[in-house]
Amino acid sequence: DGITPCSSPSRTRAGQIKVQLTTGVHWSDAGSVLTETFINFKVTRLSDNRSVTINGVKKITNVNGNDWLGFLAGTAKLKYRERALNVQVKFDNSQVATWNSAHTHEWGYTPSNQRIEFKADGDTSLNGFNTVSAWGVNRFGQAFTTNYTSPWSSNSYCGFWRPVSGGLVHHVNNSDFTLTLGVDQNGNPSTLNCAYGFKITWTTGNSNGSAVFSY
Repeated sequence: DGITPCSSPSRTRAGQIKVQLTTGVHWSDAGSVLTETFINFKVTRLSDNRSVTINGVKKITNVNGNDWLGFLAGTAKLKYRERALNVQVKFDNSQVATWNSAHTHEWGYTPSNQRIEFKADGDTSLNGFNTVSAWGVNRFGQAFTTNYTSPWSSNSYCGFWRPVSGGLVHHVNNSDFTLTLGVDQNGNPSTLNCAYGFKITWTTGNSNGSAVFSY
C-alpha cells in the first residue's frame, strides 16, 4: 500500500505484482510457467527515503516438476529457470536502467543431515561470456554483463544468504569486479562448514585491489 513498513531494514512497497500460470495445468507439473508482471512496483527504503520503481515481466519455468516425496527422500531436486527481459527500473532521481536476467535455481535435500541445499547459476551466453546471469544498461548509461564463474551454493544450516561457495564477475565500463563467495577472514576459500564472508577483487583503468567483507 506504500504506507505499511515491512522487512528489515524497514521498507514500504507500492504497486502491483500480477502472477499468472501461463503454461501448464498445475504449477507442480514439469514445464509449467509462471509469469510475474511488475506494474509500477515501488520499493522505498525508509532510512533515507530512496526508492526504485520496477516495470517488466519475469517468467519462471518449473523444469523438473515438484516431486516432493522424491525431494524428501533425497532422490529428486526442484529446479526452476528464470527469464526477465527489458525490465525498466527507475530511481528516485529519475535515472533509468534496463535489466535482463537468466538464472537457474535448484533445491535439494539430504536426509542424513536434514539440510536443504540451494544452487544458482547463470543460464545464457552473451558478449563472449558463458553462464551469464544478468546484463543490460545501468542508471549511468553503461552497458554491463554479469556471469557466474562457479554456482552460488548455500544451505539451510548456514543460511541461504550466506553462501559456502560460488563466484561471479561483473563487467562494466571496461572494468571487472570479481565476487568470490564463501571465504575466510583472509579472503581464502573457507575450510569451515560455514564461511566468514565474501571477497571483491577489482581491475579498472586506474587501479587494482581487493577487499573482504563478512556476511
